[in-house]
Amino acid sequence: MALKTILTMMLPLAFACSGGEASQNNAVAAEAPASPLQQLADRAKPGTLGVAILDLQTGQMQGLNADKPMPMQSVFKLPLGIFVFHKAAEGAFSLDEKITLTEDDISPLYSPITDRFAEKKVYTIEELVEVTVAQSDNAAADLLMKRVGGPEALTRFFQERGFEDFRVDRYEYEMQPQSVGAPAIQPRMTREQYSALRQTVPLDRQQAAMTLYLADPRDRVSPATATRMLAALDAGKLLSPELTKKMMAILEGTTSGPARLKAGIPEGAKLYHKTGTGATVDNVNGATNDIGIIALPNGRKLAVAAFLAGSTLPNEQREAVLAEVARIATKGAGAR
Repeated sequence: MALKTILTMMLPLAFACSGGEASQNNAVAAEAPASPLQQLADRAKPGTLGVAILDLQTGQMQGLNADKPMPMQSVFKLPLGIFVFHKAAEGAFSLDEKITLTEDDISPLYSPITDRFAEKKVYTIEELVEVTVAQSDNAAADLLMKRVGGPEALTRFFQERGFEDFRVDRYEYEMQPQSVGAPAIQPRMTREQYSALRQTVPLDRQQAAMTLYLADPRDRVSPATATRMLAALDAGKLLSPELTKKMMAILEGTTSGPARLKAGIPEGAKLYHKTGTGATVDNVNGATNDIGIIALPNGRKLAVAAFLAGSTLPNEQREAVLAEVARIATKGAGAR
């Protein structure tokens, strides 16, 4: 059975619950015109779009599937970076501490520090945070995760602060092959070796793994919780003023996802964001995400989280959906 057929049956179950005022209102008045977010979600079907838009001035939130935990992919690297900064502030280590990479630290997954391994092996912890958050480096993320106590410690830090549906359960080297049915990544495995290994995985095994990934409760956060985390960062409730400024500068320098939220903000606005992208199997994409703070020219700020899971749209169209989320958000804030 093709994966798209399987998803047509399973996705309504995996994503049956939705949150957010917009979706609730539409359920009550089905005959009313669909909201812009609902119209956008209809374009993304059979994928599921989860959106939360939080006005940081008024505290008002709108959304669609806003309370439904969605697969994060690399979105988790922002909370990881915040946690590393927090641990440094506690005195667990210094951000200036230098780490020398070995061949056991590099990754066959996307990783700029792996690409530069022959030329550069020494990084400060702060540099590893920068490359993890701004460039979505998987090897650096796994290194930092080990340093702060693993996924359980990261999850506990945020859940204890009220972000209850945030959870990270796996390292990148575990989650990525599992999501596509590939064998486990072995130490010192090269990118070429991993790519060749993935190509040997039968399509039906990849399809089954992707279906399981889309229904898996692990490594998720709801759009509403993601925006509340962004709001807490912006308000200085998670880090000191100095470290908050550092993190916001890193987020402003994010290099990934220029066609997502960033493509939908008006001229003169600034975006501080983190993206996440999952693998695609048989034209079904695991996740295309972007969360961030939009600082508008009129002085207003919005925390926006957009997650798209299980979409069969090509990458360009998936990213266009997220860009449209930003347009809807900023128009509602009077920026257009």
